[in-house]
Amino acid sequence: MAPGLSQALGESDAVAHVQVTINEVSSLVDSAGDSASKAVRLREIMERRAAMPQIARFAAGGAWRVMTEDQRTRFVAAFIKFVSGVYASRFQDYASVGNSTESFKMGRVIDAGSKGILVKTKILRTGEAPVDVEWLVTDQPGQVLIADIVIEGVSLLVTQREEIGGMLEARRGDVEKLITDLST
Repeated sequence: MAPGLSQALGESDAVAHVQVTINEVSSLVDSAGDSASKAVRLREIMERRAAMPQIARFAAGGAWRVMTEDQRTRFVAAFIKFVSGVYASRFQDYASVGNSTESFKMGRVIDAGSKGILVKTKILRTGEAPVDVEWLVTDQPGQVLIADIVIEGVSLLVTQREEIGGMLEARRGDVEKLITDLST
């Protein structure tokens, strides 16, 4: 997704970025509040810590090429709102059933070439199998950001592209309707 990674991104930068992101999200999950309030806070984290415009563009797939600049801008904003709402709701459901994350264990760090640096982690939970989480970190947009998260082999990028593609197909390719529906 991110061609031409600059030489400035080092393994320690990528690991530090992932660690801070984990800390922020863990704090959010453990905090008081409903999923709507957490969605707003998660959106702020995502906008600071992840390459959301690039993720949104990838998720739009071929529809991106036919969007006007105005539609692209509105799509990115709607996409970020949609994704943060979905994940905040999932976090809220997770927290409400008493599943607490005990810790994250940092694992291997792999140079993924032009894509960035892959930081492998495990979520360690009491009484449950560890969950493998891989974080693809890039500095392609000019700052260190997360370009993808892969949980148990499932990529956020690919999942969102499939979901947005299905939503667009259900709306018979109507980008305006998709943007409106993502915004609500």
